[in-house]
Amino acid sequence: MGLSVPLKNNNIAYKLFENIQGSTMEYTYRGSFTTKVTDTILSLTESNLEQENVEKKIRKRVFFIIVEGLQNVTRHQSSSESDELAGYPGLFVVQYKPDGYYITTGNLIKSSREAEIKNLIDKINQLDKDELKKYSLEKLDEGEFSEKGGAGLGLIEIARKSGNNLTYAFEKINDDYSFFYMHSKIIGFNKTTQTSNENSLKRIIERHKILEKENILLNFIGAFTQETLVNLLTITENQLQGTVILKMKVFNLMVEILQNIVNHADLYTFNNVTGKHAIFYIKETPESLVFTSGNYIENHKIKEFRKKLENVNNLTEDELADEYNQTLLNFNNQNDKNPGLGLLDIKMKAKNPFIYDFYKIDEKFSFFTLKIQINKMKDGLEKYIIQEEDDTPEIFLDPENGILRFKGKSIPENAVSFYKPIIDWLHAYKENPADHTHVTFKFDYYNTATDRQLVKILLILEEISKNNSVDLDWYYNTGDISMLNDGKKFKELIDLNIEIIELIDEEENEK
Repeated sequence: MGLSVPLKNNNIAYKLFENIQGSTMEYTYRGSFTTKVTDTILSLTESNLEQENVEKKIRKRVFFIIVEGLQNVTRHQSSSESDELAGYPGLFVVQYKPDGYYITTGNLIKSSREAEIKNLIDKINQLDKDELKKYSLEKLDEGEFSEKGGAGLGLIEIARKSGNNLTYAFEKINDDYSFFYMHSKIIGFNKTTQTSNENSLKRIIERHKILEKENILLNFIGAFTQETLVNLLTITENQLQGTVILKMKVFNLMVEILQNIVNHADLYTFNNVTGKHAIFYIKETPESLVFTSGNYIENHKIKEFRKKLENVNNLTEDELADEYNQTLLNFNNQNDKNPGLGLLDIKMKAKNPFIYDFYKIDEKFSFFTLKIQINKMKDGLEKYIIQEEDDTPEIFLDPENGILRFKGKSIPENAVSFYKPIIDWLHAYKENPADHTHVTFKFDYYNTATDRQLVKILLILEEISKNNSVDLDWYYNTGDISMLNDGKKFKELIDLNIEIIELIDEEENEK
């Protein structure tokens, strides 16, 4: 069987990879920004800086700008409560090119702030190094701080550390909101190759539109190592919101896919850098998560590898298990006679066929793309389970038995983002609820942002109660007047059978 060479434009993986325009590494994160996510993004970038042997002085400047950029997105990511824009994902892109590091951030802003931001950046871009330092001190002396940070101090410091002008753009979302891109380049690298900041940002905006259209959450392009694998797993684990079961599926599948790249991708010289250059991204749909990887493979290996892929795709679940066990016990290392544990394991975990192709690059190499998806729901709506943490509650939603339980503290960094998948789940549950639904709210404390999400949840339950039985128990601790009053408030506002129950402290009761 000959090489399959479809039109490259029809493949998102190859299109994203091909369009990185001189970068040897590009990492893109699109989603909600929390402390856990930003910490792991910093770890990934730091390890890459060390791998590229960037001198310490420049490494510190890159790290500083990334920290400032991430803090800016975290502070200013939209808290819009509209259904259309609730939890609108922010953007972070870091690129390594021969002439420097390029860092791009993006977040939703109110359109009314465009002129203010534009004037500030334009002023910063007109100042030289000494003038920027003086301007920074003036801003500190003036003490002009808002609830979301200093009066442009972050932008001033980014300009100072980068040694370059800031490039920016606004993309209109609707009449009230725009998406604000800020793009900076760190000077101090190879000056022989220079890229226009404006053109560089335009290409990022074009790719961001692809990410938005395809709902791609995470995208990494570069030379893969074991350390890259670990950092990508950590970022994904912190980003994913959903059931414990789904997180475990995602994590296990990612391990196998990324390990497959690290262990089996062929070395290729790309932009004068030799390594296991590859792409990996995650796309989300209402029904599934889709994992796509792409890496270079030597042409002479394709025929046999294709046979292995087709063999795995044609196996039933029972046959997969048998083949896996036989391969596991095969110590003769006859790789040409079995499909390999990694491929078998990926197929067993995903329970869906591989979608793959080979794009011929030259006489020696092709680019291999592999797509696999896992279903969020199987045989109807699955249980939704989130374990309790310091700032987020335990969530237990059992559709079969009609048991919905919320317990603990609810003070998430982004309440809209945290509760959105729960609200989506409830909308799906509403279509086919249990005959009787029993709801328990046992909060120790929750913030006002959570309060707004609870109203959304209660309104869905109210709709369910019109045709099915719904009971809700609202618990409050003895002496917690605020939680008691909240229960009474919801009982008056929402047409539901709500029972308010006092939780008496056992030690006090013994006295």
